[in-house]
Amino acid sequence: MSKKSAPLGVLGVLIAAVIVSGALPQAGPDLFQKALRLETNEGKWQQAIELYRDILKRFPDDRELAAEAQFRIGMCYERLGNEEAQNAYQAVIQSYAEQKAVVAKAQDRLSRLARPAESPQGSEGIRVLQVWKKQYLDSLGSVSPDGRFLAFVDWGEGDVALHDLASGENRVLAHPADLKKGGFAQEPLFSPSGRRIAYSWWNSGHTYDLFAVDVSDPEPRRLYRKEGEHVYPATWISDDELVFTSLNYETKRHQVCSLNISSGDVRVLRTLQGRPGGAVSASPDGKFLAYSFPNAADKGNADINLLALDGSGEVPLVEHPANDVILGWVPNRKDFLFTSDRSGTWDLWAVTVEGGKASGPTRRIYTDIGMVSPVGFTRNGDGFVGFSRRSFNALLAPFDPGTGQVHEKTGRDLLGSNYGIKWSPDGRYVSYIRMDRNVENPMRLIVQDMSSGESREMADDLWLVQAPRWSPDGDSLLAVGFMKNDRTKSAGIYIVDVPTGKARQVLNLLDYKGTVPPPGDDAFPLSDIEWSSDGKSIFYLFFTDRLVRRDFATGEERVLYKHPRFERDVLGRSPDGKSLFFAVRVPEDGKSHLYTMSAEGNNIKELCAAQESNRFEMGMWSPDGKYVYFVEEKDGGTSLWRIAAAGGVPQKTWQSKVSARIFGFHPEGQQVSLAIYVPELEIRVIKNLVRELERLDQAAR
Repeated sequence: MSKKSAPLGVLGVLIAAVIVSGALPQAGPDLFQKALRLETNEGKWQQAIELYRDILKRFPDDRELAAEAQFRIGMCYERLGNEEAQNAYQAVIQSYAEQKAVVAKAQDRLSRLARPAESPQGSEGIRVLQVWKKQYLDSLGSVSPDGRFLAFVDWGEGDVALHDLASGENRVLAHPADLKKGGFAQEPLFSPSGRRIAYSWWNSGHTYDLFAVDVSDPEPRRLYRKEGEHVYPATWISDDELVFTSLNYETKRHQVCSLNISSGDVRVLRTLQGRPGGAVSASPDGKFLAYSFPNAADKGNADINLLALDGSGEVPLVEHPANDVILGWVPNRKDFLFTSDRSGTWDLWAVTVEGGKASGPTRRIYTDIGMVSPVGFTRNGDGFVGFSRRSFNALLAPFDPGTGQVHEKTGRDLLGSNYGIKWSPDGRYVSYIRMDRNVENPMRLIVQDMSSGESREMADDLWLVQAPRWSPDGDSLLAVGFMKNDRTKSAGIYIVDVPTGKARQVLNLLDYKGTVPPPGDDAFPLSDIEWSSDGKSIFYLFFTDRLVRRDFATGEERVLYKHPRFERDVLGRSPDGKSLFFAVRVPEDGKSHLYTMSAEGNNIKELCAAQESNRFEMGMWSPDGKYVYFVEEKDGGTSLWRIAAAGGVPQKTWQSKVSARIFGFHPEGQQVSLAIYVPELEIRVIKNLVRELERLDQAAR
């Protein structure tokens, strides 16, 4: 940032503050981060407690930090099974009343700890248990009605597969070779009998097929296909009647439909203005359908409606300004379950449904269940859900420019789930994208002053930001995104003024409709952006078509290179501004190939192909201009390579056993920004649901 820029404001949440290289090593946030690592990564809860207590002694005037430390002490005691957890939470409530967010968390934990004591003798209350954890497992499958199997997508090939929850064995059920070349399965859904599984099959060109397969005779059968439609199985009414959702890619029309499998007849149940906000669930008697939808009056948070399948109409089932997410009906009961963040945490709620409408008040039956997605119910009333945690652990790590080695173990953390970290040209600031599914905008652009640790959110109207890049003078950021209230018409490239935080659009994707072919997989067409060295032009990449240079003053666009398959996140400008690098997928060998060329589109030269994998994940130019670095992933691990910009033999400089993203170098070349991907995805079961609901019924009488 230039000297004329205004200083950044203070972000209200202390946990985002980071002490970087050169700062005092024993600052409060630094100690907090050490304790948090001991607690969450290493399971050393007693040692973490001691560090949190040290924070309370040394930084009592930092009320936000002290309240968080006191709360974490309670969490550690919970993990140790120690009754002191309740005293720790009480201390938060009594001593830090003004820290409302932390107090709310402490109150919720106390409520949860107190629940077993309120249960009648012999009742264990609701328990949530992990039943399966697997890297790259998604939660879009379903459990069989008898609770024996989980239908899921094996992302090794994109197959429909079964996981035996008793033995732990996996079995591929339907293979792509049985259908056609290419594509993959999505969202397998067990029928009520457990004998049949419906699933969606992705094809390029914005057309999805709807298939079903019998578990005992896995020969896929196509149920539905319509050109230009995305279709997904939603819920079964019976073994012969399936409800699915559809999206017409051109018109953006969303519908909820039913399909009679025997006759092939399709009936439109509901046409929606926007996409359904989550799951769709049929009542046990097959008479009603619950669906959620984003409510514009509540900032896009979801409400839930109840639709009569005989066509007699629909009524609101759950209305609240917070976000409400469907889990579904408990089998053989009138209880409908959903999760909601109305109390500050994601809790499990129930409402009784009788005669096609809510009967009685909603009841919170379990606190802090997390952001879960429905995987189905078994006949005995156990509920299965998918659970995921934050995605990235971001680091600013020492880097040896001589050897290319990253020293990630001594790096400093950026608290929260952050990625896309880039230093400003003078090295004083970093920008990054903060991911947080618990807030209205889940991907926010943040700029942080590394000398003070202060940070603030930029362009709060700019949503789902991608690929931020600093201008040469440090006064602006280039970013891809769209305005929150007008996604269709506003998607494109924006310049964010750092001093004011305001964004203005410089490229609108609608201007390229009909001239640039849309990606066949529905991906965002703009994949990477970059400034020219003088700040008068920008480069941008339509990853299925072209690399373009655009002059700000004249608006002139010049296509520098055309190719049907560029690699995402592999575009960079040399420090002297004279050259670019990019990568394309070559069909002859199926690999990424790395190229350099002049910033004017001349002197194109291939540097190398991918080394140990088939593709590059991202690339960077070294600050001294001598090397182009690129990142590859294989078998869940990451490797960093470099090759001389003038050409030569690639050299592996760093290896990690985990998935990592490396985003950029400090201008002086002795630090690198990276984020370790943490795929904490698992399937959990909610036990004792029916027993707890019966207990609540008795208490209400």
